[in-house]
Amino acid sequence: MRVLFTTWASGAHLVPMVPLARALLEAGHQVRVAVPSECAAAVARTGLVPVQIGALPMAVVRPPDMARRPRGIWPTEWPVRPAALTPEQHGVLRACGDRQVRIAEAMAQGLVAFARCWQPELVVHDAGAYAGTVAAGALGVPAVGQLWGSAAVLRLDRQRLEGPPLPGYARLMRRYGADPAREPDLWLDPCPPSLALPSRARRLPVRFVPHDGTSPDETPSPYEARRAGARPGRHEQPGHSGHSGHSGHPGHSGHPGRHAAASNGRRGPGGGPGRSGPVRVCAAWDDAGGPPDAVRAALWAAEARGVEVVRVGSAAEGRPPAGPLHRVLPGCRALLHQGGGAAVLAAAMAGVPQLVVAPRLEHQLNGVRLARAGAGMYLPADALDPTRPGARAAGARLALDLFALLEQPSYAAAAHALRREALAMPGPDRAVKAVTRLVGPAV
Repeated sequence: MRVLFTTWASGAHLVPMVPLARALLEAGHQVRVAVPSECAAAVARTGLVPVQIGALPMAVVRPPDMARRPRGIWPTEWPVRPAALTPEQHGVLRACGDRQVRIAEAMAQGLVAFARCWQPELVVHDAGAYAGTVAAGALGVPAVGQLWGSAAVLRLDRQRLEGPPLPGYARLMRRYGADPAREPDLWLDPCPPSLALPSRARRLPVRFVPHDGTSPDETPSPYEARRAGARPGRHEQPGHSGHSGHSGHPGHSGHPGRHAAASNGRRGPGGGPGRSGPVRVCAAWDDAGGPPDAVRAALWAAEARGVEVVRVGSAAEGRPPAGPLHRVLPGCRALLHQGGGAAVLAAAMAGVPQLVVAPRLEHQLNGVRLARAGAGMYLPADALDPTRPGARAAGARLALDLFALLEQPSYAAAAHALRREALAMPGPDRAVKAVTRLVGPAV
């Protein structure tokens, strides 16, 4: 069977699709990954075969200003309560949906042209790559949507989330001879059930499989190699602290005095009988500008109390990151991040409590669901706006939240329960069987 994967971005959009693609290859199927040219190198690093379908103009990819940091209070569980949203909030969602339609329009010609040439029997696309459904509709083959860890199946291609297709999307579908009402035949959902919102969509839970962004036969990162060479101990268990044994570790804060205190075994919050070495937390940030000042202040406050902070992504503040997030987390007692799906799932698999400072709607939704499950805390990034009253004290409040995650056993217990739930989800092999059944018994 020939299976065509497609996404419009690498990173969190590509990573969830890699395990299924590899599992299909191992089962003897043919796989291609059609992406904009700027994503081809990322696909190649996974060991999969990329197909370039043109470049995406930056003006198309740029998120609408109103969606970058939405203002005001959104109703709890708003994706399943669209009637509770204000006209302004529906306007934000419409702007996000129109942006995804523009991305689909930029991809569709190259994607459909390749699909008609290669003739796949199945199309798998990430949840925001509407061009995948267009291509499947144009060829008359099943479509599978791959979610990336959101608590909801967000139908931004629909008016008011549950109405008819957006006008631009309907026109795009008709242009390629597809039915505008066409939807994916199946959604693959890596979100643990206790975090997920209900949906009428047909979903198959599939266990999240962390991915480094490299092919399976490549050498591990230096951080991973160092951990592999260390003696196994208590810090290897999810949610337990551990002693790094090298205070100058890349991606750490780089404050020698604070690191010396931590590396000498000083106990931070939550330290007690049966725990050796420093308490370690991870800070992971995606935005190029790095975390807000309040987040930095909270991390400095944690370090001042002997907590060892491992920084990943732009939180490394100009230093090399400590390594892939899922490789760092097993030695940590908490994760402070923005609430992106990949980070939420990595921490869930590691059994690590999470403190979410969420700038965007989907991040906020994930934070709310984590807090409701008891496995973390949540704060909208808007609360850290330095122009708002009380924002100056936000760093201190954030530090207190972080210390609560470390000191109150209920958070660790809920995070471990979430880990057991995530590990119990079916793996990619189960997904292979499900997607091949969509095509028919011949495959």
